[in-house]
Amino acid sequence: MTSTTPPTRSVAERLRAEHGPALTLGDDCDLPDDLVVEIDPGAHLTLGNRVSIRRGSTIQVHRGATVAIGDDVAIGEHTFISAMAGIRIGTGAALSNMVDLHDHNHRARTTEHVPTGQLVPWASGFEAAPIIIEPGATLSNKVTVTAGVRVGANALVGANAVVSHSIAPDTVATGVPAAARRTFDGAPAPREDRRTLTVGFFGTSIMEHLEAVNAQMTTQADLPQVGSKVTVEGWHQRGWVHRLVLSLRAARPHVGFDVRNHGEGGATSRDIASIVEADRATTGTDYDLVFLGCGINDVWRRFQNRMTEAVDLGEYTRYFTTMLDQLSGYTRTIVVISETPFGPIEDAATVAQMNTELARYNDAARAAAAAHGAQFLDVWAPFAAAARHIAPAIADNPVGLWSDGVHLTELGDTVLLQQTERLLAEQRIVEKLLDYPLLERDAALTAYGPLFARHRPPGA
Repeated sequence: MTSTTPPTRSVAERLRAEHGPALTLGDDCDLPDDLVVEIDPGAHLTLGNRVSIRRGSTIQVHRGATVAIGDDVAIGEHTFISAMAGIRIGTGAALSNMVDLHDHNHRARTTEHVPTGQLVPWASGFEAAPIIIEPGATLSNKVTVTAGVRVGANALVGANAVVSHSIAPDTVATGVPAAARRTFDGAPAPREDRRTLTVGFFGTSIMEHLEAVNAQMTTQADLPQVGSKVTVEGWHQRGWVHRLVLSLRAARPHVGFDVRNHGEGGATSRDIASIVEADRATTGTDYDLVFLGCGINDVWRRFQNRMTEAVDLGEYTRYFTTMLDQLSGYTRTIVVISETPFGPIEDAATVAQMNTELARYNDAARAAAAAHGAQFLDVWAPFAAAARHIAPAIADNPVGLWSDGVHLTELGDTVLLQQTERLLAEQRIVEKLLDYPLLERDAALTAYGPLFARHRPPGA
């Protein structure tokens, strides 16, 4: 009698049999016999073509989540990948041995999260945010990547690093927490789902800063001849806001910046509160970063004897608080900027009175910012210090900080720009905003689902 031994199923066949339509498995994958794959109901795992995974590795895809591993990805021994929102590993990326990717954390055991006081590890629930490893990135041995982080294309993360904030493309990062050490001229790699930050500005002409423009005046290859005439074709927003945006884009070309400048010349807090409300009602924009500042016109109108337009301190405080209440509901980070002092717009005694009054409005803005967990940038002190050492702008000496005692010159704009850039750098505000916010588990599935939709079969 001849006996036959049933042919041994391949790892790919076993996984397809176990998980059915919850698994999309590409061709020519090299998978170890002991690979552990756990896919909960409503979850999906995609492995691209020629994926290589070494022994002892585990992939967990929890309820409703997605893990998408692109073509030609190499994953080393004893790597652990666990998703409650979604994890995406781009084409040609490499994860060395004992890498850990967890896109979720236990929530703190607060009375809000555990109202019954139940003593089990999962009682407080979970919060989650996606992890994105872009094409060509390399994670060395024992790297840990935490929830909400994006590792840029071609990035190289050194051994034992803990990546708790996003890493730019073409960057070498090491340490705990991982920090950029140097950049390099990266090889071509596809940039997937370009990260875009939405930045809003709400304020007066100090933010709006209109400038007359004619295209020929700004085209270096076609400048008008000296003594010729050009026609003003329109107005452009310039000043420190424009220069800050240029600086952000130049420093982070891999990031998109959707800038909404709602500055309005002559506006009081009453006017700006209406602008904030109208913006939300008409556009519904969610902001990553908002700069808010006003008050100078509230005070100035009273000294101009335009009493119907003036806004007293109590009313100003109410408007400012209302704006922060509204913005806090749909803005990740708010920076309140103090008003700059009045310059030589009246006689010295009157200007001193105006500045004493304006300082009270700045104090109210500072208190409102603190109550709402917003950053407060006090530009008054550095502006006043610079003014003490620089002669006021006059016809034959246009180098002061003000053009008329209220509106700023380019020099005054530069003082604001430097202070703003200093705050952004010291507080690492933009770097933190490049991380995806942690959300309650079910909210994260809804909010971040579009990032993974194309990696799931239709209807999955």
